[in-house]
Amino acid sequence: MKNIIVVLCLFISTLTWAQTLKVVDVATEIAPATSWLEVVDSGKYANSWQQAGVFFQENVPKALWVSKLEEVRAPLGKVQSRQGISRQELTAIPQLPDGEYVILEFQTDFENKADSIETVTLKKSAEQWQVIGYFIQ
Repeated sequence: MKNIIVVLCLFISTLTWAQTLKVVDVATEIAPATSWLEVVDSGKYANSWQQAGVFFQENVPKALWVSKLEEVRAPLGKVQSRQGISRQELTAIPQLPDGEYVILEFQTDFENKADSIETVTLKKSAEQWQVIGYFIQ
């Protein structure tokens, strides 16, 4: 439980600590995030953990991830609409090694909660973008 809270808080704090911030078109790097979100949307929470990046897997145990998504995400219901609203490129995030990061925000209407904001954080690893953080407001 402590690990997931630390991971979620870390990604919330990235918005405040970002030193090299650039907001541009959401289209770039969106495919890995939306593919991963489709796995979450389908309720395959264990698969979403398996498809996440190494940092995520090392800091959030699979069983904890699955139980938290069942607790938080499942009650929201099916996605009615999802639209990218921002994209931020970062090279430094506190408590993470320097690298290439992208934070994507989506305005999402769920069956049981409209006007939600989903934040997906990706890290470039071996020339691939991998999800290392997910947060719903």
